[in-house]
Amino acid sequence: MRAITYPVTPLPRIIMAPKSPFINRIALIYRIWFLYFEPVAAIGGTYLCTFNPDRFLSGTLPLPAYLSLATSPGPSVPITPLLRMMLVNIAALYALFAIIEGVVLRLTKEKSVWLAVLAAMLVCDMGHIYAVFEIGPERMWQVGAWNSDEWINYGTLTFGAALRAAFLLGVGRP
Repeated sequence: MRAITYPVTPLPRIIMAPKSPFINRIALIYRIWFLYFEPVAAIGGTYLCTFNPDRFLSGTLPLPAYLSLATSPGPSVPITPLLRMMLVNIAALYALFAIIEGVVLRLTKEKSVWLAVLAAMLVCDMGHIYAVFEIGPERMWQVGAWNSDEWINYGTLTFGAALRAAFLLGVGRP
């Protein structure tokens, strides 16, 4: 038997723009949060860790954990040499975050750099959320009982993590 052959008509080519390695348009919410708000907040964290550690601790620790560490007569956590060293290290990390977001992301429109920076910061966000959950798991679920410091700290942390995740998933970006 002989095989029957039919003329093959090529399918029409769909012309698509090549994917650009650059981000040409960044949504306003991302620009405000990543390029302005977070770098300024990180500089504030650097300042507090270095020059007002008790205020930093009272604003970042879940209230029950902070009060359990505080000494009498007033709520204040004793700053031991070990804790001081840890606070200086945290201050240095906040300064790094401010430079990466406030400077590095401004210097490039390369998608791969933005994705790498925001993915790394999302990992850091997850670490912060886990640390707070580890020290006060019941407090994390008592959202209605949060004081203003907890709202500022955990609210901005969670919102920033959500924005990073949305950006990484492609929401609002080309």
